Amino acid sequence: MADNAFGDFFLSDGDDAFAEDDELLPAPVVVPGSPAQAPAQAAPPAEPPVSTAAAPPAEVPAPVEPAPVQAPAPEPRAAAVAHRPSREERLAAALDALMENNQEVLAAALVSLDGFTMAAALPDSMQDDRVGAMSAAILGLGERAAAELGRGALTQVFIEGETGYVMLIAAGDKAVLTCIADVEAKLGLVLYDMRDTADTIAEILG
Repeated sequence: MADNAFGDFFLSDGDDAFAEDDELLPAPVVVPGSPAQAPAQAAPPAEPPVSTAAAPPAEVPAPVEPAPVQAPAPEPRAAAVAHRPSREERLAAALDALMENNQEVLAAALVSLDGFTMAAALPDSMQDDRVGAMSAAILGLGERAAAELGRGALTQVFIEGETGYVMLIAAGDKAVLTCIADVEAKLGLVLYDMRDTADTIAEILG
């Protein structure tokens, strides 16, 4: 009897209806001493997954190689000492110059006092040794004649033939210059050029 009275006091018909509706919605649980829970908010959109694959390495520019330093060009060496012609070459050049300056000189030879040819510019029809021997013989005969006749030292010998001339001039005291000229040659110019060449040869021979 006492139990029914207690129940009737707390529950009525209206309360039964309200209780039946509340059974559908559970009441939130409130913990004493804690703030009321805010209604749940929508979760923020998920961020796209970050790829864990290794990113390709950035292209590193190739190192710029410094321009090669060019070594200074070597200074040009001093010009090589010009070839000094030998005495034989100088004598031959003197005879060649004589024949180039005077076209009337057909042949020339430089002969030592003992009859040996020192240099020659002769045509193929003449042999050096024969020209040297004849020049030495003529020179010896002229020196003897000049000495015997009291004419002093021999300076030149002049021989005239039907087709030309043979002339010998002393080239210092060591050699004699022999030249052959045509019959129509101007003897004055030939003898002048021969003396000039004889002086040059005397300087070469010393």
